[in-house]
Amino acid sequence: MLKRTFAAAIVAGALLFTGASAANAVVYTPSVDVTAAPATVAVGGTTTITATFTDTTETSATFSVTPTTGASLSSIVRTAPSVSKPIVNGTATATFTGTTAGTYTVAVVAGEVRDTVTITVTAAGDSAALPSTGPAAALWVGAGALGLGALAVVAATARRRAAQR
Repeated sequence: MLKRTFAAAIVAGALLFTGASAANAVVYTPSVDVTAAPATVAVGGTTTITATFTDTTETSATFSVTPTTGASLSSIVRTAPSVSKPIVNGTATATFTGTTAGTYTVAVVAGEVRDTVTITVTAAGDSAALPSTGPAAALWVGAGALGLGALAVVAATARRRAAQR
């Protein structure tokens, strides 16, 4: 009985001397992540710029490209170095068109939030990848046909030797 009384007194003292904590409001800071898919296009090619927002109350985002010559951003209404797009379900998109080879930076701004993405526009024939010289399937079909031919020759030779014995 003494143990229970002592335990109850300790709990009561702890509750008495422990102050109530103040309520803390969490402050969410808005942010944006901007991507380009694909990040490299040929002259005349287009890419989609996607801005994904978190914790923003803004309803539109402004997309701007620098340098302003040699590339443009487009919306349904117009094509210009800067366009305003609505933020729907936390996402805004714009289409980038590169008309001159070079490196371009697209900045997205919505209120206090800003992020950028870099896009490379390559000249025709200025690709880092090797050009395609034909379908790879034809190469494999040819190699398979050669393998079957070699197998047929080996089988015919083995049959002749067996017939001579």
